[in-house]
Amino acid sequence: MRKIDSSWILVIVFILLFIIWSILVVKGVFLFLDYQIFDFIQQYLINDFLVSFFKAVTYLGSASILFFITIISLLIFKNKHIGISLGINAFLIAMLNLILKNLFLIPRPEIVTLIEENGYSFPSGHAMASFSFYGYLIYLIYKKMKPSVGKNILLIFLVLLIFLIGFSRIYLGVHHFSDIIGGYIISGAYLILYIKLVKKLGLE
Repeated sequence: MRKIDSSWILVIVFILLFIIWSILVVKGVFLFLDYQIFDFIQQYLINDFLVSFFKAVTYLGSASILFFITIISLLIFKNKHIGISLGINAFLIAMLNLILKNLFLIPRPEIVTLIEENGYSFPSGHAMASFSFYGYLIYLIYKKMKPSVGKNILLIFLVLLIFLIGFSRIYLGVHHFSDIIGGYIISGAYLILYIKLVKKLGLE
């Protein structure tokens, strides 16, 4: 009997979770929780230091930074496949996010925001980009770097960065909590499929 690849099961689980989550978002099930989180942040967490900090953090999930990292990887790594796969990854996740946002047409939060953003809200593009792009970097580092304290620190930093970028979008008022979680869920499925594609094409 042929053994079932557990990664395909994970992809199916992530996709089903995203479908369920999306239906609940469209129905407005999470709106009360979303705005309760905004209220908590505005009452207890707003200060000049954190505003500056999360503005910097959110920038690390922007298209310009991901493009910069891709260019740097092309310049410093002998294996140009790494840079190419990073670039393709960033492009594909941006296209997927655009498709999904225009499918659901969920407006952004109706609150005073700390930065300006346009377009639709669900799922969060920064959440998707950070999970998929930095998640793929985590995969590459885990696979290619020899075990060391530096490797462990880098992996922990990137995991924290993914979640800090997501929280920064809520903190700055441009995304609901439900947008972030939705972005992470669908990116879980995407990342597994992208790694499979990269392996098949020999681009890692």
